[in-house]
Amino acid sequence: MFAPFGAIYDLDTYRGLMEIPACSGAKHSSLSRQLEWERILLRDEARPDFKVYTGNDLAVDMVIYGSDYLLGLSTFAPDLFAERDAMWLTGDPAFYELNDLIQYLGFLAFRPPVPAYKHSAAQFLKLRGWIGSNQTHRDSPRRPDSDVAILRDIAERLGVLHEG
Repeated sequence: MFAPFGAIYDLDTYRGLMEIPACSGAKHSSLSRQLEWERILLRDEARPDFKVYTGNDLAVDMVIYGSDYLLGLSTFAPDLFAERDAMWLTGDPAFYELNDLIQYLGFLAFRPPVPAYKHSAAQFLKLRGWIGSNQTHRDSPRRPDSDVAILRDIAERLGVLHEG
C-alpha cells in the first residue's frame, strides 16, 4: 500500500529476523491486524524484547495489543498521540474516545490512494496553524479540497483547530 517495492515477510522469515541479536525490532505495515497479531505472538514467544512497530494507520489502537508504532498518522498530531499514550499508561478511560477520534482521522487520510495521505497531512497541519500551505510535491497524489471541511470538523472535535 505504501511502496510498490515493499514486502511482508512470512512468519519464518520474521522469526529469522528476531534471531539476529543486532536487530532490535521491525516495522509491520500490512494494514492487517491479523498479520500483526501473529507477529506480536511470535515476539512474545521467541524474543519479548523485540519491538514490533505498527505501521497500520487503520488500527492505531495496536498499542493495546503490544505494538509500538511508526505511523504516518502520528505526524498529524504528535501531541495528541502523546496525550493518548499517557492515558493508556495510566488506565484513563478517556484513552478510548481520543483514540477513536484519531482513528477517524486515520480512516479519512489513509483511504485509497494511500500515498495521498501526505496531502491530507498537509491539509490538517495547515488547519492546525502549523504550516502555511497545504501544497505537497507536484507528483504526489492529492486529496479533494472538499476534504478540508471534514478535516476541520475532526480538528474541532480534537480541540486543535487553529482559528485565524
